[in-house]
Amino acid sequence: MDHVHPWPRTPVQRAVPAPLATARKLELILACAVVFFAPMNVLRLEAFYFTAGDAFACLCLATMALNGSIRLKPLGPGTGFWIFGLVMMIGAILISSLLVGAVDRGLILALQYLFAYFLLPIIFLARPWDETAILMKVFVASMVVMAVHGVYVVNIVGETNTIFVSGNGRLQGFVERENECGALFALTFPMVLSMAAMRLMRSIVAIPVLALLGYAVMLTGSNTALYGTLFGVGLFLFSTLTPKRILIGATSLFCIWSALGIPAIRDMLPAVFKKRVLSGLESGDLSEAGTFADRMLLNEEAVRLGGEALLLGHGADQYREVSAYNSPVHNVYLLIWNEGGLPALIGFLVMLSGAIVTVWIAWRRPGGRQEAVCGFSAVMLFSLLISAAPHVYGRFWPVPVLLSLAPAVTFLIYGPPRQQFRPPRQRRR
Repeated sequence: MDHVHPWPRTPVQRAVPAPLATARKLELILACAVVFFAPMNVLRLEAFYFTAGDAFACLCLATMALNGSIRLKPLGPGTGFWIFGLVMMIGAILISSLLVGAVDRGLILALQYLFAYFLLPIIFLARPWDETAILMKVFVASMVVMAVHGVYVVNIVGETNTIFVSGNGRLQGFVERENECGALFALTFPMVLSMAAMRLMRSIVAIPVLALLGYAVMLTGSNTALYGTLFGVGLFLFSTLTPKRILIGATSLFCIWSALGIPAIRDMLPAVFKKRVLSGLESGDLSEAGTFADRMLLNEEAVRLGGEALLLGHGADQYREVSAYNSPVHNVYLLIWNEGGLPALIGFLVMLSGAIVTVWIAWRRPGGRQEAVCGFSAVMLFSLLISAAPHVYGRFWPVPVLLSLAPAVTFLIYGPPRQQFRPPRQRRR
């Protein structure tokens, strides 16, 4: 009698014609290029927002179409929620933009969000385990390159007021934005921890990578990135509670906090971190934490203006026109609400719920806990970080989130990594 196999049956390996095998390798190489160049926002056209990563994404999609490897359900069971929410958000923004006479901006914003949250999932998700692991490692390598470059331009060259370093000495990196650069490093933390837990990365590699990323977060001088990093690590530890991990986490936090009181170690910290982050952290005074007070004023105004946009919004990129501060609010929830109306915000939340559906189902499957934690940590951290950011269609935002969701999707399709190419065992008669 056949043994009841708890996982979905994996595809049987068959001989693949040489031309098709070459085409699939090319597809994977192009997908790796999309991942590697995604954080490099500096490599873009001046006329409109189109990056080097976008160019590779178009080539990859064309190759996937020729190979017949486009996945119709890239997020697995959560695909319906994801696409419905995305269409609802974009539709609400387009209608609002049409009524206020900003159709061109509405179309541009809609295309940017479609590219980031509809096309990129098709490229990255529902791939076999070996390809999923490669893409995740390529992204970590890209972040390591940006971190090393940050150490070079800040600590060795001493740049200020350039495309990589702001006038006050904060690392902007290849993203050209301080907080967004820090947010990328923060999103990489739970990914690396999860890769080590899933044995997709060795601990001997993960530990120095995490140390480098932690220092890079300090170079950005971003309070949002620091607290986001702590939130992401804490969420990972809480979701994978074991006495050993609780002890390691508590001991590490105690050692780090104690080390900050040692003058020799304190002098080694980046000056911008001590000025913008550490002073407010030690005093507990949020007024010293960067531009917190200014952002709260913008948030309060956005909530007030949002009361006038319950059904229809002010139109794409029109918030700065109605704001007394002539500036977009750095909170994507409030910005989408104001520019597309409350239906747009509901659509955005429904889209994010699609990712939660996928990780929840992976969590409930035997053996899928680590894969689910990887995606859950990223989605929750992303949801927190974007409360301090304007529009998030820049491709560097969804890439780490999608790659963190990839193990859960791959698990639901192929089962655990160790069983990907194993046929179901037969019980002896």
